[in-house]
Amino acid sequence: MPYTRPYYLHFGLLFAIIAVSNSARSWDQAVVIGRDVNFFANKTLVGEAKIADAADLSSAAYDDTTHTMFLSDTKGNYSLFSNDLKQAEFQPKPILKRENGSYIFGIAFHVKSRTLFWTDAGLSAIVKMHIPLNGPPGEPKVLHDHLNPRGIALDVCNSHLYWTNVDGSNSSIERSSLDGTNRTTVLSKELYEPLGITIDHAEGRLYWTDDKEGIHYQIESSDLDGSSREIVHRGRRQQPVHLAVDRDNVYWTDFARVTVWYLPKHSNTSDDPVLFKNYDHTDFDPKGILTRDNSGNINCALIKPTRREKDVVKPATVVLPQSIQSYNNLTTSTEETDSTADIPPTCLNDGYFDKTSGSCKCKPGFSGAVCEVSLCYNHCLTGNCFINNFGLPECKCPKPFGGHRCEKDLCDGYCLNDGYCKVENGKPSCKCKMSTGPRCESLYDILEICAMYCASGQSVNLRTINVDTCSCEQSNHTAEEIKSYNEDFAYVALLPILISLVVMLILVIGVLSYYVNKLRRRPRIKKRFVVRKGGITPLTSRPQIPDNQCEITIENCCNMNICETPCFEPNLRTPTSRGNSLKKEEKNSLLDNMEGNLC
Repeated sequence: MPYTRPYYLHFGLLFAIIAVSNSARSWDQAVVIGRDVNFFANKTLVGEAKIADAADLSSAAYDDTTHTMFLSDTKGNYSLFSNDLKQAEFQPKPILKRENGSYIFGIAFHVKSRTLFWTDAGLSAIVKMHIPLNGPPGEPKVLHDHLNPRGIALDVCNSHLYWTNVDGSNSSIERSSLDGTNRTTVLSKELYEPLGITIDHAEGRLYWTDDKEGIHYQIESSDLDGSSREIVHRGRRQQPVHLAVDRDNVYWTDFARVTVWYLPKHSNTSDDPVLFKNYDHTDFDPKGILTRDNSGNINCALIKPTRREKDVVKPATVVLPQSIQSYNNLTTSTEETDSTADIPPTCLNDGYFDKTSGSCKCKPGFSGAVCEVSLCYNHCLTGNCFINNFGLPECKCPKPFGGHRCEKDLCDGYCLNDGYCKVENGKPSCKCKMSTGPRCESLYDILEICAMYCASGQSVNLRTINVDTCSCEQSNHTAEEIKSYNEDFAYVALLPILISLVVMLILVIGVLSYYVNKLRRRPRIKKRFVVRKGGITPLTSRPQIPDNQCEITIENCCNMNICETPCFEPNLRTPTSRGNSLKKEEKNSLLDNMEGNLC
């Protein structure tokens, strides 16, 4: 929970500037931009305060009784008190250290109670701190949390705190008492991104900016209770952020054009805004803006009557129980009997009556004159409400709901493809049927989906299955039979591939067998000759070979034994006819070559 420990440290986030010059009025409007505070009188720049230790000032508040200005910084480390607004150098005095992730958007100061209020958009809280005249500031205390606040404003005359809450289609303007009780929603319809907000104490009206979707924006106002709402100005291509009013005009800072604009409060909605100050030559955006008329000492008795007689919200009248009225009407006369003096007061919801103050003291979670108002009443849309350590209502949500008021179904639209959603430890998770993934976003294969779809007493019709639909056939098969059928389908799908592979293998084997057989049948021709001088005699038998003769074998593969002779070319093809003279020459040549190689 943010802001739960002491924050009075040497460095801080909030700045305050104390002017010790005379109390004569020297400025009408003040604008913070970057490290500077610009002061204007009659819409003319009359002074500039440079805060050397600042980084990026965001908002300002002013105490006219002590001439003290409070400033917030979104990026620096310091909270400052310093001297004289017209001097160029200031002596910083820190009051709050910047929390990690903190982003103070708006601040407001209540003079009577000397309390500084601010909205922290980074830590989603509204916080207050007591700033005494002397001594160190008090510890920050959270008034409201678990929201998305932006601008903040004080209704001094009715002791109400207003703020804008940005939440998309659920954006709102809310208010509460200065102690955080009696929180209520003032406006919640037709709001997109309300940012700046201020109270016009001169007329008792509420003003705010609304950065509409796209290029449009509006400046609107209403009674302090949200009634009598009207559009002050409607425009395009601006981004109004902070807002201020004085007796005549409405002022706002524009992030889009790095400019400050103003318009008369009662101008037409289509009137063009008037340029107040252009900062497009700087490296910073103008942010917080305040007016002296609406920040000084407000005399609530002099607030002029409004057009609708609802502008000042009066506290509701509560009729006290008879026992408390009787107690308050008691006198100290000695003639009263003891029985009358001892009438016990009736405070509801375990509250007790404080004789000193003459009122009921309520336990945490209840408020009202007799503790009749429960803060948990209608707070949680579902689940159970309890009061946290800050005295605020909080919801314990049942599954699958979540959110500040248990208004969100965490499972709504979370699981895809008909997945089943459940909430564990405040986070949704999915149990998938026909898909996989954290949100069941990845579908299974179509066959698996159809098998699941047709599992109860049906089988997949394999002839009509496609990627879009599953067609099933009625059957009386058991689950095991259906499973076996699905396995058979997978086998049938692979059968053509296997047959093709077998046919190709048979063809390869056939071709190889043909060529191997052809090579094996090639003829092996052998001829034997008895060689001797004077001629060649083929051997038809194997007689005793004389000493002057050799037996040789001539083959088509040039196999040689005993004698080295040329290869004999077998008659594989039809031999060409040769004459007897050519044959004799070949035999003679063969005998001549063998003379030196006789066996």
